[in-house]
Amino acid sequence: MIDIESLNKVCLTEEQRQMLIHLSENLQIIADISQADVFIDCLLSDNQAIVVAEAIPNTTQSLYKNSVLGEIAFEETEPGVMFSLKSGKPIVRSRGITQENVVMQQDIVPINDLAGKTIAVLIKESDISHDLENEKRIKTLLQSTNEEKQELVKTITVQEIHHRVKNNLQVVASLLRLRMRRASSKEVAEVFRDSSSRISSMAMIHDYLAQNGMEETDVKFVMERIATLLISSSSTPEKEILLSVKGESLFLPAEKATSLALVVIELVQNSIKHAFKTENIRNIKIDVKCRKQMVYLTVSDDGCGMDETMTKKKSSLGLQIVEMLVEEQLQGVLSYFYSNRGTMVTITFPFIDREIQ
Repeated sequence: MIDIESLNKVCLTEEQRQMLIHLSENLQIIADISQADVFIDCLLSDNQAIVVAEAIPNTTQSLYKNSVLGEIAFEETEPGVMFSLKSGKPIVRSRGITQENVVMQQDIVPINDLAGKTIAVLIKESDISHDLENEKRIKTLLQSTNEEKQELVKTITVQEIHHRVKNNLQVVASLLRLRMRRASSKEVAEVFRDSSSRISSMAMIHDYLAQNGMEETDVKFVMERIATLLISSSSTPEKEILLSVKGESLFLPAEKATSLALVVIELVQNSIKHAFKTENIRNIKIDVKCRKQMVYLTVSDDGCGMDETMTKKKSSLGLQIVEMLVEEQLQGVLSYFYSNRGTMVTITFPFIDREIQ
């Protein structure tokens, strides 16, 4: 996104302006692929620059809570930006701290016009707190005993694998969202949107595992994040949907946690699409219970109720995915209960509590 008002404050020719406008059209793709916040800054005076364009990544969390378009960067706080604007030289792998006190890496490259004059800089800022944490662990590792080293190496390796898987999944989801925007019909766009949501849910599982250094996932916590994301992207002023997740924390291996997360996302999406026809406040509830090595997970809504013929004909791809995952991946049982007061779906499957092994 480019801020024309901010761009107008900079002394540029029309040709230079159009060059920056054209470049800004590709910022979103750059941000998504590089998993970083991306900006274009222009020189205002000898010691000031202004942010004229920005893109917030869809593939990872932004370093900034609010937009910085139109904000002024001073030489005291952004010496690298000012150096690159004045000298036309790039700066790479520079470390700093954002306004939200997050450690980040800043890469800056000059943007030159056709005559070779530097008219702006392209800035990429990415969160490196994960890398710094690994650096600290490596230092600890060098000072540890052999047994401690083996355990720490295992933890770091598992985290790094999940971190890379998460990054790759987020890139795929972002590419699907880009393709969705160019879809020729609403039906095609919906297919891309659903696929992107499924992949994003898998990415959230691996993000949780990467951050916590665990081999198991707190499914209740992840379901809250996934379902809340779905609701926030689907609610409108005319149709408000409320979500609640209740019950016990449930820790499952990554493979089972991913399958269960996909089941929940399909059921929540199904309620959002088909259950609520009127413009009222509607509710979706998720409940998790564990009893004697069995898990009982219920997803219910207070909508118009599912058509029984829909489950018998298995015409919905989403419901086919749900049944496949429950039966083949979770070795469980799927039950439907429907009425004119809503739909309730229950998933029952066995699990092994490691604490009592």
